[in-house]
Amino acid sequence: MNGYDFSTLNDKEFEHISIDLISIDKEKRFERFKAGKDGGIDGRFYHSDGSQEIIQCKHYLKTGFDGLIASLKKKNDKGVNEIDKVNKLNPIKYIFVTSLQLSANNKKTIKELFIPYIQSDNDIYGQEDLNVILSDNTNIEEKYYKLWISSTVVLNRIMNNAIKSRSEALVENIKEKSKYYVITENHNKAIEILEKTNVIIIAGEPGIGKTTLAKNMAIFYIEKDFECYDIENAINEAESIFEKGKKQIFYFDDFLGSNYLEALENKKDSHIMKFIERVKRDKFKRFILTSRTNIFNQSILLSDTFKSKNIDEDEFIISIASLKEMDKAYILYNHIWHSNLEETYIDEIYKDKRYKNIINHKNFSPRIIEFITDTVKIKKEDVKPSEYWVYLVDKLNNPQDIWKNTFDKQSDDFIRTIVVLVVLNGNKIEENELKNAYISYIKLTDLKNSSYASKEFESIVEEVVKYFLNRTYNKIWEKVEYTLFNPSIADFVLNRYSGDTTKLMNFYLSLQTLESLKELHSRKVFGKIDVNIYENLLTRLHENLDISNLSNIDYIIQLLYMTEIYRFTKPIENEKRNKFFQNFIDCPQDFKLIDEFITTIIYINSEDLLISNYDFIFSMMENMNLDESNINKIIELLKYFDIHDDNIDNKLNKLIHEYLESELDSCLSQLEIDDVEFENDKDGVFVRDEEIKEYVTFNIDTLIHGIDKYEAINIDRDSIADTVNIEDINYNLVNAYMEAFMEEGYDHKDIVSSHNIDSIEDLFER
Repeated sequence: MNGYDFSTLNDKEFEHISIDLISIDKEKRFERFKAGKDGGIDGRFYHSDGSQEIIQCKHYLKTGFDGLIASLKKKNDKGVNEIDKVNKLNPIKYIFVTSLQLSANNKKTIKELFIPYIQSDNDIYGQEDLNVILSDNTNIEEKYYKLWISSTVVLNRIMNNAIKSRSEALVENIKEKSKYYVITENHNKAIEILEKTNVIIIAGEPGIGKTTLAKNMAIFYIEKDFECYDIENAINEAESIFEKGKKQIFYFDDFLGSNYLEALENKKDSHIMKFIERVKRDKFKRFILTSRTNIFNQSILLSDTFKSKNIDEDEFIISIASLKEMDKAYILYNHIWHSNLEETYIDEIYKDKRYKNIINHKNFSPRIIEFITDTVKIKKEDVKPSEYWVYLVDKLNNPQDIWKNTFDKQSDDFIRTIVVLVVLNGNKIEENELKNAYISYIKLTDLKNSSYASKEFESIVEEVVKYFLNRTYNKIWEKVEYTLFNPSIADFVLNRYSGDTTKLMNFYLSLQTLESLKELHSRKVFGKIDVNIYENLLTRLHENLDISNLSNIDYIIQLLYMTEIYRFTKPIENEKRNKFFQNFIDCPQDFKLIDEFITTIIYINSEDLLISNYDFIFSMMENMNLDESNINKIIELLKYFDIHDDNIDNKLNKLIHEYLESELDSCLSQLEIDDVEFENDKDGVFVRDEEIKEYVTFNIDTLIHGIDKYEAINIDRDSIADTVNIEDINYNLVNAYMEAFMEEGYDHKDIVSSHNIDSIEDLFER
């Protein structure tokens, strides 16, 4: 076999395979430690007498042998080097593994460093030694995906069966990119789909990794003796080499392309569909296609062939949401490890565990990670190490490089309108609201359709769903909602339109939703919009406000609240404003913004407002969320209008008791045995009932303290305390304690399985 240099593996992956191989060669199972634990031990075998054999793995391809020896001798900030660590551990045998090629003299040098722990040259494994073990154990080779895809045998399978010379370039690209690849749940699910149907269309947003997934799926089948064909221009290329009964996999990246209208006019959809059906009938064939989701959706709308054949059933969408936190961690780690970043730059990522900020960033995507670790781009922009973190964060916060081309060149004004409306509504909107806003915007701006394609709302949303937007059915509210497919879209859109007052005004006038006002106010609070633009927007919104339209009550309340309380613009005329409040008081409507409504009424301090109908107050009490803030707002309103009514007082006390009982129940659900005094004797663990009763009393008093003082309030502490089942709580506390105690008995080792790193910090341990 042709040997591996292990360059596609990062240091943690090299440790995994090394310990597997040494375990086979030594015929004993070595256990692997979490990174950074127990003085850097990578593997250990315990003997029955308590003595131990230790494995140390060093992946030093970048620095060579001299760099390896220097690192072994180098002392850390505590004055300790690798040799000192081994002396302290005092193993009966020390096994040293490196990915470097080693000569006899190289092994002698390493052995002399670790006398007497390395007993013979057989306990030193270099690149050649590992390859010898691999040659006799192909099952190990197959376990390490990133290893075997770089093997000469696999690569030759592609190159010898290429259409013209294209696959040679494909091979080189896959080989180069494979070191960054992480097998995620997406990979496994996609393989499952392809196995069932023989065809898969991988769709997704730019930069999410759909092409990378497709290529690595192709390699998976190449290893299983499928011949790979890279389709580029026309499907007849694939048809010309199609051989019945022969294992073949066809790869067609971006199969519709940006000129999808031209493709459909030339009946490309019919040719593709016929070939797809042909592949589905042959169990020896696989067909992998990729497409940007927006283009794929547009093509389905415009192609009768795609519609009739239900091509979207073969679609597999990948998104950021489908990547687990650990997937993201591996993606980042691989890019750092295989980059040519100098240590001073890498230090900026490791400082204060900043890598977690990257992993959890809302705009995380493989393309962004590739961008921020690209030394060519960093050098081109002349980014110094001290500036690197600021540069990195800026690219994450402003992902224009991902969305610019798609938003500007691949979308028209109608698609952009839908996307911007969703963004300005706080990245989520109910379908009817979006439809109304879309129609209003078209009328307001007199937007013209210059193409033959329909620009009706239903047609446009079908184009943008799954690419810019998600469409989901909310079972609780029984409504259809639209959300952003990726949070980074919002950052791009807001940055694009932040200074365009005219367009923003038209969008907000078209929306007129509570959520759009909240989003606007939030941007002002966090300094994301110029104050002058913000004031101009509110002024225009006021000028167009119809306060007689009580069906949009929460929107009106929020707008009045924002302008009256914060005085960012000229207040609405007193007579007009007071008429609105009086109409609402006389004919109460269901609404959400109790806090904002009452705050605004009290703030304007109008003597003209009268409450003669208490239905208004009862309506608020019935519909409000039962929390401390709303209860205190009702009390504030009663005080302000000096209302004294037995029915209202009784209703208020009933609500307060319901609130206290609910909050007390929530507090008790979080109670742990360490929060109270407990005893442990020969009969077991127990908690005295008095301890729990004291906890209950303390929490009731704390909750009551948060409610404003009001003469009509009459709280019965005993009746609230009686709702608590002391016996059940006591039982649950003791039972939970005993279960935790039993689990601890099996959790004293830091050993993990050979292929599991169970935390991000372990992965990034240096």
